[in-house]
Amino acid sequence: MTKSSPPPITAGTVINDRYEIRQSLGKGGMGEVFLAFDRSTQQTVALKVVREESRMPGDDEALRQELLLARSVGHPNVCRVHDLAPSLWGPILVMEQIPGQTLHTHIRKRKAAGGYSADEFRKIASEVCNGLAAIHAQGLVHGDLKPGNVMVSEGRTVILDFGFAQERARASARKPGAPPDGGTPNYMSPERLRSGGASPEDDVYAMALTLWEMWTCRVPEPGYKPRVKPMKQQIMFDVPAGLSHDEIRQIFRGLNEDPAMRPQARHMRFFNPSQLTTSPIQLPRERLDPGPPPGGALRTNFTPGAQSLLISYASNAPDIVGTLLPLDKPVITIGRRSDQDIVLSEATVSGAHATLRWQTGTWLVEDHGSTNGTYADFNYERKTQVSLLHGGEVQLGECRLKLVTFGSDSPHHKKAKQYLAKRDGLTGLLVREYLMKAIDEDGLFAEWTEVPMQIARFELRGPNRQVSERPTILEMLALRKAAQRVIDLTEMLLLSLTPAVAGRTGPLKFAVSVVGPSLDEARHVVEQVVAQVQGILPETLELAATLVKFEPGRPARTLVD
Repeated sequence: MTKSSPPPITAGTVINDRYEIRQSLGKGGMGEVFLAFDRSTQQTVALKVVREESRMPGDDEALRQELLLARSVGHPNVCRVHDLAPSLWGPILVMEQIPGQTLHTHIRKRKAAGGYSADEFRKIASEVCNGLAAIHAQGLVHGDLKPGNVMVSEGRTVILDFGFAQERARASARKPGAPPDGGTPNYMSPERLRSGGASPEDDVYAMALTLWEMWTCRVPEPGYKPRVKPMKQQIMFDVPAGLSHDEIRQIFRGLNEDPAMRPQARHMRFFNPSQLTTSPIQLPRERLDPGPPPGGALRTNFTPGAQSLLISYASNAPDIVGTLLPLDKPVITIGRRSDQDIVLSEATVSGAHATLRWQTGTWLVEDHGSTNGTYADFNYERKTQVSLLHGGEVQLGECRLKLVTFGSDSPHHKKAKQYLAKRDGLTGLLVREYLMKAIDEDGLFAEWTEVPMQIARFELRGPNRQVSERPTILEMLALRKAAQRVIDLTEMLLLSLTPAVAGRTGPLKFAVSVVGPSLDEARHVVEQVVAQVQGILPETLELAATLVKFEPGRPARTLVD
């Protein structure tokens, strides 16, 4: 005997003796969404009914995971999911009902009215980024971000309809070369169109295309590449004219075909139109994360291996950078000799360089009259003692060590090694390989938006340059201090929303990309920066800078040297 199909869901249908259907709100990838009245809570809810014909093995478990994970997000820009229950029509997801209209409808209305204002665009863009960042912070992927899954409600913008459950259930059944399932091809990244598989990077691409649609008022065709033609040839209303270069550049970067070059959602910033402020914003810069600070018990009682030293820089032994050295005793000797507790192969570290002593959550580094000295951060003088707190750094000779709380091969350690592969451990600037890619990206952006671009090239000069290309320790410490201050001042003077692209190009040289200002404006910024940074350098050293103009049609990296 075959199981009879339940009657179609219409207005007035009551599901599970609790949810009274008012109307259909539309059909999506996994089912149909209805407006319903919850008789138990006396509230209006949205009900997603998963169609039997679209279900696959594993979907029920994926839906359960979707409920648990979606509940964990808890963010005003993400739709709340209340419950999951079986029904005659299939599983139902009970969700917060968001009044308003989809961004898809909103865009069509704005198109008829002459497009978005810059501040209206900023508000929606900020809230979509914040919502997606909250989803990614829980280790989740949306999988189907598009204007139809974004609700513009009263006073807020809300991301709807997690698509990751179906995508995850189907991903295991996908065969190489099969067309991608789940999601909407019009908003998929190039890598997902090629081989499927939702990812945070694919979500960022979909978000950038969603924001791009607000400028063009056109649904992109699958595989459409906005970066191929100049921006102004493609947009219907010049919303970008009211935005900063950084705000536009974030969307340009989000549309990069290389997923590794796209920004993370949590790092995307837009000026807050309600505050209309130009006060400094905390820039989302990459950093060497030392792990969580030690708790009260670890501060009062020594615990072997609870803290370690991470080698972040070594002039003569680059192969040891990223190595983790556990602190397993309260008194530890460190040096180049084999009889030391911690042996460092860096040539400028003395045989028995220093002793580390644990003192109530702090490590005291005591120098033993070493040949090349021990140095604290942001100081040029040799130290006989350095107090090392969690996340702090000490320099022994030409080797830098950072106090961290993670273990070897832990996720934190892997991230630290990835950071040190991409960035110079002395200055925090990009290493040459990554600098060139980032500079080229800025050059492509300058061409796309038809704005000026310059490369500011900085160099520390002193009497030692006439003798040797090898920097002295004083010069290394000055380079670190100068580079970090140059970046901070440049970003402040340019009212940056994104970190400046900057990298080390030589022993005492580094370059900074300046996109947007004219040549004269950029020159004024560089002159101010040099004048201020010179005051924090030793008297024997001078910071010199040259500015080189980018010409479209050639790779921007050619300006670095």
